[in-house]
Amino acid sequence: MENKHIENVVIGKPLCSEYLFFAYDEEDWEKIEKDKTVWTEEKYLPRILVEYKFMKSINEIKRNRPDLCVILNKLDFLKIKIGKKFLYIVVGE
Repeated sequence: MENKHIENVVIGKPLCSEYLFFAYDEEDWEKIEKDKTVWTEEKYLPRILVEYKFMKSINEIKRNRPDLCVILNKLDFLKIKIGKKFLYIVVGE
């Protein structure tokens, strides 16, 4: 994976278009937000945070942010603050 700035994560297949969650309109989605979005099937939040370099290790998450040690297995939209950054997560089917 190239070193790009990630702000949005889509897990599985959302019930509606991703741009409705992350952008003001379709143009904003195409020009700005789509490049900051990744799609994955991984549902274990610590693994996602390590894979996209929000945290260094799963052990660090368990030690410092045990509230983030969850499996995302139901439809949801999350806003998580990590340091000074925010991560937006859509959990689909």
